Amino acid sequence: MIAVPEINPTPAFATINDWCKLSGMGRTNTYYALGRGDLRSHKLGKRILIDVEQGLAWVRQLPPAAIKPYKRKT
Repeated sequence: MIAVPEINPTPAFATINDWCKLSGMGRTNTYYALGRGDLRSHKLGKRILIDVEQGLAWVRQLPPAAIKPYKRKT
């Protein structure tokens, strides 16, 4: 039997566009979070690479959304 290496679908670092796809955050909120220091990033040439593991941990610790039931107008 051949051993197949385990593939991790989540990259260690992601560009801004890839981070937005992974996290569901928009570009504007991503840049705000980077400016506040909530997201950790590294510069590689002209590219900004976001530390995905740390970023997803930060998203997980955010408070849950408060969704109110919809009241239908009569």
